[in-house]
Amino acid sequence: MKTYFALFLIAASASLILTPLLRRFCERYRLVDEPKDNRRVHQKAVPRLGGVAIFLSILIALSVLALVNNLVTRALHPEFRGIAVLLACGLLVLLLGIYDDLRGANATVKFAGLAAVTALFYALGGRIEGLSIPFIGGVSFHPILGFVLTMIWVVGIANAFNLIDGIDGLAAGSALFSSLVLLTVSIVQGKTMVTVVALALTGALAGFLRYNFNPASIFLGDSGSLFIGFALAALSIQGSQKASTAVAVAIPVLACGLPVVDAGVTIARRFVSGKPIFQGDREHIHHMLLARGWSQRRVALVLYGVSALFGLSAMLFVNSGSGLTAVVLFVIGVAVVLAIGHLRYHEVDELRASFKRNIGERRTRATNNLRLRRACQSVASAMTIDELFRGTLEILELGEFGYATVQFSCNGQRELSERVLAAGNGSIQNVTLDQGRINWSWKGDDYKHLDVAGSARFWTMRLPLGNRENQLGHMDLFRSFDAGPLQFDVNYLTTVFQPAVARSAERIFETAAESTPRHLAAGAK
Repeated sequence: MKTYFALFLIAASASLILTPLLRRFCERYRLVDEPKDNRRVHQKAVPRLGGVAIFLSILIALSVLALVNNLVTRALHPEFRGIAVLLACGLLVLLLGIYDDLRGANATVKFAGLAAVTALFYALGGRIEGLSIPFIGGVSFHPILGFVLTMIWVVGIANAFNLIDGIDGLAAGSALFSSLVLLTVSIVQGKTMVTVVALALTGALAGFLRYNFNPASIFLGDSGSLFIGFALAALSIQGSQKASTAVAVAIPVLACGLPVVDAGVTIARRFVSGKPIFQGDREHIHHMLLARGWSQRRVALVLYGVSALFGLSAMLFVNSGSGLTAVVLFVIGVAVVLAIGHLRYHEVDELRASFKRNIGERRTRATNNLRLRRACQSVASAMTIDELFRGTLEILELGEFGYATVQFSCNGQRELSERVLAAGNGSIQNVTLDQGRINWSWKGDDYKHLDVAGSARFWTMRLPLGNRENQLGHMDLFRSFDAGPLQFDVNYLTTVFQPAVARSAERIFETAAESTPRHLAAGAK
C-alpha cells in the first residue's frame, strides 16, 4: 500500500511541477487556444497541450517503479508488456492530438488516426474477446466481432472525452472520477497492472486540475482529452479481460458515464435534426446548463457530482449477480432519460410531441379527421348560405376556435347578395349585409365578452375564398394560444375545408345569379 501511495504522490507532484512549465512554454511560442468561434466559452487565449504534462507525469511515476523491488513490482513483471503496449499506443494518440492542436485536423483524420492506433492496440493484445451478458451468461466473440467492439469502445470513449472538454476542468475532472472507479475495482479484483496505471493517471489528473479548474490557466487540448479517453478505454479493457461476471460490461460503461451519455445524446440529436454527426455545436450537456445562466464553475461541480454518482453506481456491481446488474442499469437508464428531458433540447421536445401525437392522441386525431371530412362534405354540398354556415360552425367547434368571421361578395353586387340571403331560412345569426358584402361572425361561448380580434391571446388564419377567375371573399379563424394543439390535421383546413367553402359559395352565387335580371347576371359573371 505504501508503494501505491508513493506512486500517486509522484504522479501528482510531477503534474504540479510540469504543468506550469508547459504553460510557460506554450505562452512563449504562442501555442494557445484562441476564442475564434462561438463554440468556445473562454474569452482570451489560453495555453493548451496539457495532455503532454499528464502523459509525462504518468511516465515518470511508472518509471520510478523500475527502481523498486517489492511485492508490487514483482507482481508487475509478467504485466510489463501490457504497460508498454498501453503507453506506446497512448503516446501515438497523444501525438495525434498534438498535431490537431497545432495544425488542426478534421474529423476524418482524427477518426482514422484513432482507428489505426486501436488496431495496433488490438494486434498487441488489448482486445475484447468476450463478455458476460445479464440473463444470458458468458459469450465469446469471433475475432472479427471482438475487433469491431474493441474499435467502437476505444474510439468512442476517446472521442467522448474530447466532446465534453468544453468548459474549464470538466473533461479532466470527469476522467479523475472514472480513473478512481477503475482503480478501486482493480484493487478489489487484484489486477496489479491496472491498479498502478490507474493510480498514476489519477495522480496526474489531480495535479493538472490545480491549473485546469475554472478559471483555467491551461487546457487539456485535443492531445489531453484524446489521450485520457484512450487510456481509460484501454484500462477498462485490460481490467475486464477474463472477467466472468456482468461487471465486465457495467463498470467500464458507468465509470465513463458522463462522456458516454453526452456522446450518445449528441449523436442521437444530430441524427434526429438532420445535422452532420461530426459537426460541432453548442448544445452539449454543459452548454445547455450554461444557457440556463449557470457559471462554468457551477456547471463543472454539478457534473462532477453526476460523475461521482455514476462511479458509485458502478461500485454496486462488484461481486454482484447479473440480475442485479440488469435492474440497476435499467433504473440508471430511466434516470438519465428523465434528466436529459429537462435540458430543453429541441429534439427531445419534438420526439415527445411526436410520441404524444402518434401514440397518445392518434385515435382522437383520426376520429376528428373523419368528422372534419364529413363536415366539409356537408359544406361542399350546401345549397344555401345558411347550410354553408351551419357546416362551417361544426368545424369551428371541432377545432375549438374562439372566433371566426366570413365575408362574401360577388363583384359588390348588392342585389345579388340580397338574393343569396333571401334564399336562406334565417336560421344563422350575426349575418349582415354591408356595401354589397355578406358578413358573418361567430364567437365561442367562452369568449362572448372578449374583444377577440383586438386580443393578443389568439393566433389567426385567413383563408381566401374563390377560384382563379373570381375572389369571393375570405374567412378569418381565431384560436386561443391556451387552447392546446389542434386535435386534427391542420393541413385539412387548407386542402379540404377551404376548397369546400369556396366551391359552395361559388355555386350559391351562381344559383342566385340565374334568378336575377339579365343585366345583374351579366355583371355577376
